[in-house]
Amino acid sequence: MADVSSKLRVSELDFDTIKSNLKNFLSDQNEFADYNFDGSAMSVLLDLLSYNTHYNAFYLNMIVNEMFLDTASIRNSVVSRAKHLGYTPQSVRGAKAYVDLTIYPTDTPSTIVIAKDTQFASTVNGVAYVFATTTSTTINVNANGIYTSANVELSQGLPLTHRYTANTNDPDQKFILPNANTDTSTLVVKIQTSASDSNTFVYSVANDTTTVNSTSNVYFLEESEDGKYEVLFGDDIIGRKPVNGNIVILQSLIADADQPNGASTFAPVGTVGGYANVVVSTLSSASGGSVRDTVQKIKFNAPRSFQAQNRAVTLNDYIRILQRDYTAAESVIAWGGEDNDPPVYGKVYLAVKPAGGLTLSDATKTFIKNTVLKNRNIVSVTPEITDPDYLYIKVNTTIKYNSVETDLTAATIQSNITNTVYQYGQTELGLFSNQFRYSPMIKKIDETESSIESSLTTVQLKRTFTPTLNVSSSYTLKFSNQIPVVNGVAQLSSTQFTHEDDNGILRTGCALQDSNGVLQVYRTSGADRIIVANNVGSVTYASGNVALTTFKPTAIADGTSNVEVTVALSSNDIRPLREQILLISNNDITVSMIDTGGTGQNTAVDATTTSVTTTATTSTSSSSY
Repeated sequence: MADVSSKLRVSELDFDTIKSNLKNFLSDQNEFADYNFDGSAMSVLLDLLSYNTHYNAFYLNMIVNEMFLDTASIRNSVVSRAKHLGYTPQSVRGAKAYVDLTIYPTDTPSTIVIAKDTQFASTVNGVAYVFATTTSTTINVNANGIYTSANVELSQGLPLTHRYTANTNDPDQKFILPNANTDTSTLVVKIQTSASDSNTFVYSVANDTTTVNSTSNVYFLEESEDGKYEVLFGDDIIGRKPVNGNIVILQSLIADADQPNGASTFAPVGTVGGYANVVVSTLSSASGGSVRDTVQKIKFNAPRSFQAQNRAVTLNDYIRILQRDYTAAESVIAWGGEDNDPPVYGKVYLAVKPAGGLTLSDATKTFIKNTVLKNRNIVSVTPEITDPDYLYIKVNTTIKYNSVETDLTAATIQSNITNTVYQYGQTELGLFSNQFRYSPMIKKIDETESSIESSLTTVQLKRTFTPTLNVSSSYTLKFSNQIPVVNGVAQLSSTQFTHEDDNGILRTGCALQDSNGVLQVYRTSGADRIIVANNVGSVTYASGNVALTTFKPTAIADGTSNVEVTVALSSNDIRPLREQILLISNNDITVSMIDTGGTGQNTAVDATTTSVTTTATTSTSSSSY
């Protein structure tokens, strides 16, 4: 028999290598023949041994993978590992909206009580959803005899109550929230003394065990094996333990995740405070609805939540706590007040981009400050929630294509390219710190259609601001990327507006231009530019800052309230600065088509229209850019 230690290899785990190693092992023995003949019975036995070895190796490898958070793939395994780090995956979250309620009673009550879970209906994309008040509110009549409750919070979801009778003799008793769409942020846990005693005690969720003792009315929340949530109680050492006969009451909302986001009109399902004549005024549309934590999100958040230890000290602590407790945040960035412009000491700033929107409502910002961060940050530090600073990239591309090599029309190809650029922005941009890379986008453009021969693409950066009309004011537009200068003039333009000239005469069709770092207001007369206001600000080329200091428009040309300023950049790669986010809008994509095929014509397609304009040309050259 061969020497096992010298012939048997155990490091290979794939089927073919295992079988080859077994054959090699048997080559030095005489007891078994035909091991190297595929049609023999011995070969079948080798296949069976190789399969069994491979199967067991794979099985054991998968088991080992599930023991570690980094390599686990099954949700139960990931959740179990996260428990060791003190992290509970976020449940479904219902969207929240804020409204003012005005009630017109038929009598004159001293007060009107709006009960918790009073229901309101709304519709999004033709689907009806139910919202409910999150707290009870008492309304007093105001000086004008009107009953108004301001800034009422509505949370999306249907109220549902589960009751359990505590049985301490059953060690396996569990208090389960059986609905997979339970919004645990709305969970209220009460314990009723008994079926015959209606006294109830409200229990609060235990987020910090260092403050919990044997008499604390607290509960613990964790995700169970089937993906539902389980409520656990203390053992009379850490938290009070229910006794036999206690009625455990679990009240929560069953939410529809992110689908009701955007709901803006609300109507009472029944009476409000006992009255039917109710006017609902929406302060902020529904937002913040989100699905439960995915496996990937749990694996990312759990170790970072453990690092934070449920307190906000470092900037990363603020980010992780906000991402954990406000799951509707798509992207978050934080910076200290000392790094702010201008510096504000004693504050930490957080910019939040919500999922499915651009900015947070004032009510949501207050909720994050007072509910999510207030009890976790250092007393001497005040958190401030701000909006992202959006910069829009304008893409202008000219495409040479050969119509002979495609069945698609120029308009269809143009539409496909527009979608390619837009999808690039959706995939690669839209988050803090995401940079725009020119080459990958060009590659995607060229790969959109096989008939495309070449493309010539330029990019610019656009900012929009809302000036105060008829008031001389200052505005700073941070492009945060170097602006090139050609013959002492920056490549800068703006949309039109009405502005006073130096003689006090209103001039329409005005725009901004740069002259050696000085911003001017001009209008056109034929081919000439006439200066209306000589110095209304400055341009800092290196940093990409455009500062308007004495800007006093009286009207905006397009009837909107915004002025757009567009600049060329020294680099085609664009990076945002801190709270800035880069976006590409469909309206900022221009695609022109040039047919180099056998038609002898250039075909131009305007990105903003569906029409195709054909003009004769004198050349059929197919040269590339």
